[in-house]
Amino acid sequence: MFGKYRVLSTLGTGNSSTVYLAEHIRLNVYRAIKCIPKDTSLVSSPSSEATLLKNLNHPGIPIIYDIEEDEHFFYIIEEFIQGQSIDTFVSYQKISHELLIKFGIQLCDILDYLHHLMPYPILYQDLKPEHIIVCGNQIKLIDFGIASFFTGSGKNYQIYGTMDFAAPEALNGLPVTPSADVYGLGKVLQYLSSYTTEPCSTIFQTIIQKATAYDAADRYETVRLFKEALEQDLKTACPSVSHLTIKNISVFGSKPGIGTTHIAIALASTLTANGYPAVYTERNGNNHLRSMLQEHPAVKEQNGICYYKYFRGIPDYGQGIEPPDSGDAIYVKDFGVYQKDIIELGPENFNLFILSGSPWDLAQTISTGLELSCLGNTAFICNYNNQSSAKKLAGKLGCKVYCFPFDGDAFTCTETKTDLFFHVLSFERGKKKFLNFRKRQP
Repeated sequence: MFGKYRVLSTLGTGNSSTVYLAEHIRLNVYRAIKCIPKDTSLVSSPSSEATLLKNLNHPGIPIIYDIEEDEHFFYIIEEFIQGQSIDTFVSYQKISHELLIKFGIQLCDILDYLHHLMPYPILYQDLKPEHIIVCGNQIKLIDFGIASFFTGSGKNYQIYGTMDFAAPEALNGLPVTPSADVYGLGKVLQYLSSYTTEPCSTIFQTIIQKATAYDAADRYETVRLFKEALEQDLKTACPSVSHLTIKNISVFGSKPGIGTTHIAIALASTLTANGYPAVYTERNGNNHLRSMLQEHPAVKEQNGICYYKYFRGIPDYGQGIEPPDSGDAIYVKDFGVYQKDIIELGPENFNLFILSGSPWDLAQTISTGLELSCLGNTAFICNYNNQSSAKKLAGKLGCKVYCFPFDGDAFTCTETKTDLFFHVLSFERGKKKFLNFRKRQP
């Protein structure tokens, strides 16, 4: 079967099946191939998972391209999902209450689609963090190995799941209904709520309590009603956390060697640690990122993105190579030394100019600073906690110049750095809201 595919790696194993990442030799496209032994108890009918999936059409569900078999295995060839499981996603960053609710709403949409299929709805039955993939702005649900049609008779193909997330009736071997998926989703959101930047609202806690009630009759009758409750919480609990104003932050210095890369990495790490997913992108051609990350053996690299603590970074791959898509994240772009053609204007863009405090650089620093101060979307930082230079430069530029503290580890989020960056970017920390930069007084 693998004759027309080149197997690249193993994506995962579980429930007696193995999933491989493979490349179609002639088409040069990636596919995920799930191999299911024919003698496993999971196969209640030939290629049962593929039978469930082959006619589904939803952006949150993988596409099935083909189904093959040989003497020993069924092979399901499906869309390769590029992303991270949601438990990995929250392992290196906190998430906002708003993002948690939006994840829940997307999952409700997927389950609602499954529950309204004709002639028979599909029950997913195995909701858990490792089956939920974050792909940019889209949540995807994978592994339908124990999903089943719901006929209303209680005689479904499968009636089991994972202990921490499966409904009590499923674990007790009783007939299940769509309410079992309501319970599973409630338990997943309850799990994710422990990774939020602030305590979840009282309304949210009440919603989860209802969704995870032991008795199915006490839960939301449908995921659609569950979704409506989450949407109401989004309106009342998160009125000031709608959409971030800024999407791109360009960081550049007045000269080489003054800590521009260090500050850009610290900024990306701090934003992510506080619930605002940010991605550092190297734009200076110096390849400093790989050198710095080599000093940290715990760093991971996946799909072209480097991960370490709260940090996510994309090295400079050079011209002609499209950088990975990180979805709805804030891009912190490290340009190294200032050049006129790197300035990006518009309400979604912000510039951070790192100043040299050396007396012999004063004239050039002030000249460039005055040019940038007219743009209205630029903040100025003097490195190495050089307060005397910052005060002198502020007087010449006619605006606030901040001091970046002495800092031994750019990847570590500290209270001092958090306070600085929130102030520089005009965050209102308590409400987690971007303010209007153009109205900020210097």
